[in-house]
Amino acid sequence: MEREEPKLTMNKMTTAKHLKSLSIVALLLAGYTLVQMAIPSIANAQGAGTVPGALQSYVTTRSIGFEWKISGDDNHDATVTVRYRTQGASDWKEALSLFRVDYKEFNMLAGSILFLEPGVTYEVQLDLADPDGGADSRTLTIATRAAPALPVGGRTLHVIPGAGGGDGSESNPFQGMAAAQAVAQPGDIFLIHAGYYPGEVEFTRSGTAADYIVWKGTGDGETIFDNVRINADYIWLEGLKITDTDYGLRTYNEPQGVVITRNAFIDCDYCIYLNHGGENWTITDNVIVGDTPPESGSFSGEGVELNHTSGHVVAYNRISRVADGVSYPGHNVDIYGNDIYDVADDGIEPDYGYANVRIWGNRISNAYHNGISFQPMNGAPWYIIRNQVAAPAENALKLRDSVDRALLAHNTFVGWQGAQTVQTQRLLSMQSNNNLWITVSDWYAWENGSGGAPDWRTNLDYDGFDWGDYVYAFKWGERYPDLPSFQAATGLETHALRVDKDVCFETFDVPNAPPGSVPLQFMTLRADCNAVDAGIPLPNINDGYLGAAPDLGAYEVGADLPHYGPRTIASLTPVSYLPVVERP
Repeated sequence: MEREEPKLTMNKMTTAKHLKSLSIVALLLAGYTLVQMAIPSIANAQGAGTVPGALQSYVTTRSIGFEWKISGDDNHDATVTVRYRTQGASDWKEALSLFRVDYKEFNMLAGSILFLEPGVTYEVQLDLADPDGGADSRTLTIATRAAPALPVGGRTLHVIPGAGGGDGSESNPFQGMAAAQAVAQPGDIFLIHAGYYPGEVEFTRSGTAADYIVWKGTGDGETIFDNVRINADYIWLEGLKITDTDYGLRTYNEPQGVVITRNAFIDCDYCIYLNHGGENWTITDNVIVGDTPPESGSFSGEGVELNHTSGHVVAYNRISRVADGVSYPGHNVDIYGNDIYDVADDGIEPDYGYANVRIWGNRISNAYHNGISFQPMNGAPWYIIRNQVAAPAENALKLRDSVDRALLAHNTFVGWQGAQTVQTQRLLSMQSNNNLWITVSDWYAWENGSGGAPDWRTNLDYDGFDWGDYVYAFKWGERYPDLPSFQAATGLETHALRVDKDVCFETFDVPNAPPGSVPLQFMTLRADCNAVDAGIPLPNINDGYLGAAPDLGAYEVGADLPHYGPRTIASLTPVSYLPVVERP
């Protein structure tokens, strides 16, 4: 007997967290195109040529983003190819072409170069062409943002709990945070010794981009704060344990360049919350354990709530027992290397984000609702690359409301009953290549009751699917029993293949129906799986693949496994005191 189509009993847009005032500055400028590859042939009417406008670029430590505004190109066939090299190098590298974006108020070509090195200067060549007329070429010199570094040559001062006094020396430390902050200046490193520092601690003295003011737990025991408020630029917090039943960290006055690293946020509702803004933060290697039981399905409480702000790096955090692991980036945000599990809503929720939101190399396990949410996109493109999403209760991707250009590449998407079952037709605006779409129990790999035909935005191909022993492989308006019938009827996924999870994976352990926990694992492929060498090369996305062609899914056979969650390397504070919370 066929399962009923899923019905949403509550729209998240109606909840209190979505009624808050949004202060979003509309982004300017240009757009992106498709990478050259086999896609369904779609006839375009002859259109007017392209008139190039302003070109905007911006950076994080690992990425460079572009928005190139245009007018004209009503038939959407303008392209921008991208090449880049380290300044002074002789050879150029090819990157993915910009995406053509005609969405909401944006008429542009936009996109990113990814996986770059921090603090390196690159030369970038952008070549715009339109068969209907209009061409331009721009060569830019752009440096990625340097990785934050501790100041050198400044004062090292000591702090212990207390109500005032001390001179900051090791023998006579400041007693309490107020005494220490009264003298803080750029370049200072404050070593905060073990103990309890009560109340909300507000940081009000700013460092500089070259000289942070550093507040760092010494590791001689737990350095415990109730909660903190960031009201200054270039503050560095490290090695602290922050416990609060409401808010762990909040902001005032849009603080810039803040570093939050190697901290533990425990029993918080909103754990890191940029409620009053902030730009260009680095949030890395933290342990975040909220107060929201995953089985509750609650929409309240966040691990890292960026509150529609931009320029951030959110990487290598371990996040659990919150509603959403990471939520609400603005534009130009990198989210990678995070281990997100046992969450009550979605693993990563970039809802309302604009251009160049980049989500790669994350592991999402046991999300009560969805793995990665698209409800909705305010701009495009987004990049969803090499993520492992294991058995959320609803879908790998939450496709609701307005969506547009996104790259889905080399992800392993696993659903309990169907990898993608709700509003799957919204994939037609996206590029999906080299992904694995796996259902644990027997059901459609893609379920789409509405149908829909490809258009100029559509590039769905070279993916792998497993629908188990279900009688139908796909529902796309009509039902199709296998890939050939689906391909023939729709013109989609012409190079796709069927995979068998029972023989393809070295590890594939999804023992219980949601919301049962999914063991943390790497769903790597066996060398003899037909998904090996079955993908298509994508410049700057899968360069350096092993074998005759890229493998499908999140992991390349023979390559090093990625790291998820906090790193333990010599240059960072040891994390032996950070709690490893056992899952119930």
